Amino acid sequence: MGNSVEYQITTSVNDGILEVILTGEVTKGTVEKLAIETAAIVIENGSKNILVDIRTLKGRLGVFETYAIVRNPYDKPKVNCAVVDLPENVESIRFLETTSLNAGLLLKTFIDMDAAKAWLKGIKEKR
Repeated sequence: MGNSVEYQITTSVNDGILEVILTGEVTKGTVEKLAIETAAIVIENGSKNILVDIRTLKGRLGVFETYAIVRNPYDKPKVNCAVVDLPENVESIRFLETTSLNAGLLLKTFIDMDAAKAWLKGIKEKR
């Protein structure tokens, strides 16, 4: 589990899915560190199905920052990833999904936790 003054990372495994809950606040200055720490936790755990819940995380990245973090060369695990956020953030998470898919990552975004879990359980491609 990773923690900093700005944000907290909590993890648990349920039904074969590594659930990562991000809380606190993310800024342009902390997002890269948060992404690297989260990726390291995923790699260490070895799970292939990851659910990231960012509904209570404060702050969202702009288009440029989202693109840059997805394209950053830090070690990204090859996993199936579902990201759950609030309905008011749907535009930013859809851009995250599109950018991630264009970069060869299997990431899908949701505003419904049950739909995210169902997608992960139904994936045929196990990375």
